[in-house]
Amino acid sequence: MTTKMTSQRVFALTGRRGLCVSSKTPQLGAVRSIRTPPALATQVVSLRCNAQGSPTTQALPRPIQVQRNSSTQPAVYTSSTARAYSTDPVPTSSTWTPPADPYVRPVVVVGIGNMGRRLAVMWASTSRPVIIYDHSRQALDEGLRYIGDTLGYVCSHNGGHPGKVTSTTNLREACDNSPWMVIEALPELLDLKTEVLGEVDGLIPDDCILATNSSSFKSRELAGRVHHKERLVNTHHYIPPRNICVEIMTCGSTDPKIMPFLADQMVDVGLRPIIVPTESQGYIFNRIWAAAKRETLKVLSEGVGKADDVDALFRDFFHAEKGPCERMDEVGLDTIRRIEEHYLNLKGVPEDKRPWLDWLEKEYIARGDLGEKSGEGIFTQARRKELAAERKRQKKKAVEEYRGA
Repeated sequence: MTTKMTSQRVFALTGRRGLCVSSKTPQLGAVRSIRTPPALATQVVSLRCNAQGSPTTQALPRPIQVQRNSSTQPAVYTSSTARAYSTDPVPTSSTWTPPADPYVRPVVVVGIGNMGRRLAVMWASTSRPVIIYDHSRQALDEGLRYIGDTLGYVCSHNGGHPGKVTSTTNLREACDNSPWMVIEALPELLDLKTEVLGEVDGLIPDDCILATNSSSFKSRELAGRVHHKERLVNTHHYIPPRNICVEIMTCGSTDPKIMPFLADQMVDVGLRPIIVPTESQGYIFNRIWAAAKRETLKVLSEGVGKADDVDALFRDFFHAEKGPCERMDEVGLDTIRRIEEHYLNLKGVPEDKRPWLDWLEKEYIARGDLGEKSGEGIFTQARRKELAAERKRQKKKAVEEYRGA
């Protein structure tokens, strides 16, 4: 196998069920590196189907079925059809046209943390090439292990075939491969996202979509260094492959032809796109979730209720698998704080009028108790294991389907 990219690792994934390396390495997700000539400076990893069957995982949600037009002709995306997806005026200077070959050209995922690795799995699950970028080699290695453990099962579930996934620590190399879409999935830091989006904008082809997965920033707020704003768009995913909904939102200058085109591509990989017709801080669901998080933190900080009681009430009333406290541990308490601070800053709430955030910082974050990623959080690690065991006894499907997710 050869590749134009350097300082990378390549996954050649075959089969439609569980993944392992070879008959000599039966463990799920193990990786065997094969050295290639120094000129390529690559590592090639070959994964094949596990003869014993699929990994031990929960069932994933079935992708939605979309009613297609009776015509066999491909859809034509015009400004008139796009009006159903956006209330913003069509940018008069926009020359963006839908890429003709999104199955051949790669999707680039920038940032391969908890969300980026999941997005890579989804886009690679229908034979599409994916390039993952991160400045950290360790993050890429961890992301590749997750992809190796996950991609075969998602393909088996959705009836697809895995595409090639490559990794690199060089952003220019990733963008030089003519991607049709770049998805930014970096931490919720305004300056970082703004800088990277601006850099990517100068490296990608004219028809490439530039998407941000930001959960709290509107793409308009991140566009300070982006010249081609007509291709900038919010695509906010939740926790795929478990959750398949994704909200698509304009930056205010997004070419409206992007909305239906991107929605169609998302359906093809098993996602359920929901178009937000106008700019909204927090999209749709995150506005509702923000209110739940805020009131939960207030209840805890004021001593009105304990975490176990809050989550028990929530699970009982909504027939939910997890309550808000367990969910916040899952997201990361430092991330919860950053997002809440951003919302409160936009609302003009003074810093001395945020006692629930002061409580969160003092009781957890300052001690390094950030939730699942650090071990301890609002719930102890032991208590989360008890809750997971209780769900198993009640025959409820596991909320997190893969170790390290």
